[in-house]
Amino acid sequence: MGDPRGIGAEITLKALRSSRVPANVRLLVIGSLAVLRQEAETLGESIDLAPVDEADWGTDRAAVLDLDNFPARMVQPRRPDAASGRASLQYIEKAVAMALDGKVDAVVTCPISKEAIAAAGSPFPGHTEMLADLTGAERAVMLLVSADLRVALVTTHVALRDVPKALTAEEIARTVVALAEGLRRFFGIASPRIAVCGLNPHCGEGGLFGDEEAKIVAPAVDEARKQDVIVSGPKPADTVFVQAARGEYDAVVALYHDQGMIPVKLSGLAHVVNVTLGLPIIRTGVGHGTAYDIAGRGEADEGSLVEAIRLAASMTRLVHQPGKIGIWDILDAPRG
Repeated sequence: MGDPRGIGAEITLKALRSSRVPANVRLLVIGSLAVLRQEAETLGESIDLAPVDEADWGTDRAAVLDLDNFPARMVQPRRPDAASGRASLQYIEKAVAMALDGKVDAVVTCPISKEAIAAAGSPFPGHTEMLADLTGAERAVMLLVSADLRVALVTTHVALRDVPKALTAEEIARTVVALAEGLRRFFGIASPRIAVCGLNPHCGEGGLFGDEEAKIVAPAVDEARKQDVIVSGPKPADTVFVQAARGEYDAVVALYHDQGMIPVKLSGLAHVVNVTLGLPIIRTGVGHGTAYDIAGRGEADEGSLVEAIRLAASMTRLVHQPGKIGIWDILDAPRG
């Protein structure tokens, strides 16, 4: 459900009644039933929200696993604090544990507040790092998916001044290889074509604006090629996303957060899905934040959450039936 003070409850309720969620997908909402019911009343939603048991959540299309960890009276004021951060962390921990135990096929996350989880004592700056720790994954990769682009990040929540020293050829190569494996397994792309961004303007212009391209990025590309990945780079970041949107590449590797986030989110937040590759479970999530400023007003757009559910369903099907269907085939096919 995400941060109980944010828009997570609202977009969850709206997604439950969306006709764009595949009919054969069963949804288990992990969160605070009291908050969900209060939000439903505010929105005028008539969805029956009955609590279920973790071991047996019946056959209904949607069910709620109530952790009862955040009273509805506490949703105001709509701002981050330790209480909402702690609740957010507990929802994620329960969902991941159920996925690792095989009780659910995939985890889809609503937005959390980095400030709130930090106040609750979390050492992790976001979902990606937390999920890697909870699952014991050696290398988790953040992948943003929109209508026209797939973009993976080498560094995630790192101050811009710290990015150059955080980059290594080994980390870039590992990201490229993990991305290629994820595209094959979860997106049905047999031979993915990947481009890697440079760090500096014009890829350093022969060393005039920096030499990270020659010293770090180019060796990483060479290493990934040795592992049978079709990869190009370093490529200037001011043009490579246009080329990828035209279909010249299946995905782009960005070296830092905003380098990759900005072009993806230009397509509209309602179309962006956050995927974590490299985990032993399937995880997707929304591509936006908690939006405290509009929470509780009925104004939040559930589009990103719906797309995250649809993509999780498609990834699950591709894992069970590799190579037999395209990424969106099962989502837009006739029902029944």
